[in-house]
Amino acid sequence: MEPIRVLIIDDHTLFRSGIKLLLERQTGFEVVGEASDGLEGVKRAKQLKPDVVLLDLHMPVTSGLVAIPLLREEVPTTEIIMLTVSEDADDLLEALRAGARGYLLKNIETEFLLDAIRRAAAGESVMSSQMTAKLADAMRTPQTVVNNTNPEKLTPRER
Repeated sequence: MEPIRVLIIDDHTLFRSGIKLLLERQTGFEVVGEASDGLEGVKRAKQLKPDVVLLDLHMPVTSGLVAIPLLREEVPTTEIIMLTVSEDADDLLEALRAGARGYLLKNIETEFLLDAIRRAAAGESVMSSQMTAKLADAMRTPQTVVNNTNPEKLTPRER
């Protein structure tokens, strides 16, 4: 069986190195590359065609949220897992709407991360348990205006 090819996109060098070391010690994973911002990550993904991208949310130059649609366009068969510290429900919803396969918090256990990568590579959605509850709450909460909507694009009635 071929190993799952992983690209790590995170602005923290030490974090990338730790995840890389962790994955390289496991059977069934191959870290094919690293990038320190979303734009660099999109370029690397286009070259390397990984099975899974581990993508940080908040990075300088190009954020993970900006990178998701670019990744979807350039490497549509690659699955994207957000790996972040952000527990914000709006970030979660925006990432999933943009095309992320999963949303994990950086405080997860090693085995959970490994299982999540395997599941995402198989086409399953993955999420930290804390974020599952936030997603359910966000789905139950009626929203009158979609976040980040340009007020000039609203109809008079919507305003």
